[in-house]
Order: sequence, then C-alpha cells, then structure tokens
Amino acid sequence: MIKDVIIITGPTAVGKSEIAVTVAKKIGGEIISADSMQIYKGLDIGSGKITSEEMQGVKHYLLSFKNIKQTYSVAEFCEDCKKLIKEIMLKGKVPIVVGGTGLYIKALVNDYNYFGVKRDDELRAKLESYAENKGLAELYNMLKKLSPTMAEKIYPTDKKRIVRALEICKSKKREFNVNSKQFTYKIFALNTDRNVLYDRINSRVNKMLEMGLLEEVKNLVKEGLNLEDQCAKGIGYAELLKYLNGNCTLSEAVEKIKQHSRNYAKRQLTLLRGINPIWVEAFPRENAIDEILKEVEYGHDN
Repeated sequence: MIKDVIIITGPTAVGKSEIAVTVAKKIGGEIISADSMQIYKGLDIGSGKITSEEMQGVKHYLLSFKNIKQTYSVAEFCEDCKKLIKEIMLKGKVPIVVGGTGLYIKALVNDYNYFGVKRDDELRAKLESYAENKGLAELYNMLKKLSPTMAEKIYPTDKKRIVRALEICKSKKREFNVNSKQFTYKIFALNTDRNVLYDRINSRVNKMLEMGLLEEVKNLVKEGLNLEDQCAKGIGYAELLKYLNGNCTLSEAVEKIKQHSRNYAKRQLTLLRGINPIWVEAFPRENAIDEILKEVEYGHDN
C-alpha cells in the first residue's frame, strides 16, 4: 500500500495531467488539482484545464468551483487539500496532488498554518498604496521588522506575498511552519530540455488560440470579468483583456502570452528546486511514468 501523498508538479506545458492520470489508474489514485486558475468556472482553455474525456474516469477535485468574482488564497487551498487527502485515504484510494502553482505546493509540503487569517481588503489597499508611494523595498523592510522568519520565505519583489504576510502579521493570529507534517509527501517534478519546453509552451499557446481562447475571454468579459479580478491575472487572460481594452494588438498580446508563459516556467522551476523533489524527465511519457511508479510503493489491492 502507498504510504505517501503523491505530488506531481513541474513547469507549464510539461504534461503533468496526462502523466498523473496514467499513474492514478495504475495505483488506484484520485487527483487533487493544485492550479490557481483551474479553480475558476469558465477559465478552461487558457488554464489548460483537463477535460472529462482526458480524466479517463479518474476522480478530480478542486476544479471549477469558484466564480470569476471570487478569490482563493494559499491558506484556503491548504485547508481544502488536507481535507480531501484525508477523505481520499479513508476511501482506500491514493491522493495525488497535481499542478504547477508552486506556492500551493510549497505551502502544503511545508505545512504552513494560517490559523484562519482572512483577507483584509482595507489593510491590503493601505499596503498597496504604501508600496506605490514608498517603494516595494520599504514594504519588504516593514515585513522584515515584523517577522524576519516570514520575510526569509518571500522574494523581496513578490508584492502579493509580502502584502499577505503583513496582513497575517498585523492580525492577532499568525502564520507559521508547524514543523509537524500531517502527511508525508513524495514529490515528483517533471522537467525536460529548456528548448523543448519553450517550443511546447509556444505550441500550446497557438493551440489554445485555435481552440477558442479569445472567444472564451470575450464570454468571460460578458459575465463581468475585468482586470481587477483575481482570476484575470492569469497568463492568457490578462494579455487578451488588455487587447480587448485596446491597449495592444492581438499579435502583441499573443507574443506576450508566450513570453510570460516562458518566464513563469522559469519561476516555477526555481521555486520547485527549493522543495527538493525527485526530478523526472518528462519524455518519453512511458519512461516518466515507469520512473514514478518505481519510486512509489503500491500493492495490487488498490
């Protein structure tokens, strides 16, 4: 029997979902998505959301359960994910967490506890204003004074996480690493040659456009999507919204999607190196799947 929670992660366009479904079928697993865009209804093509057909009967969780006006935090993901892990284990199935949102994965495996600190929009607005007037470096210095430990975990240029950390610091409740993991994790990070990955990213963007990504964004705009919404920050959506707002041409937007996707892949890989995963060459697929299965202990009664 498998003892660990399996995590399959890696940069965008490397093929995580495809491999995860095959592994899940082999070991009796169910999949929990760790993707900050796939949680939204209607954000299907641009987020690379797995289809019902591609699931091949494998149960998936944390997909399409938020509307475009809702927000979702790392803390909420950790809470929801841990509940689902327990539920899946109680069914005698293997929990497999799959996705490329590195902050979700890092917070989960490090067992960060946010003690229910909710977002404070008024405080966030003040902190954002402070950063604009004084500079992001001063905002980061504020965090270092309040909590050097939290500051060490955050890049000085990551405004979103700096604001969230200050929000927690200024609350009566605090986030910290509890150092007593509820579960043990076996983390697999898929990767491949950088040129191959970048070619896949570019091809994937072209395919998304052929599948109707622009029409998807237009439909979301009709439903009220705008650049202020959390989900509108997603790559593919932000650039096409700017095009629809008349801020660039379509070809410029497409090139920006490709560029931002490549940059995002770099950031994903940097973050993943910090959690020491088992690195797996993503191609050929059969070899990647075999390598994961060799590392995973499983029986035939799943």
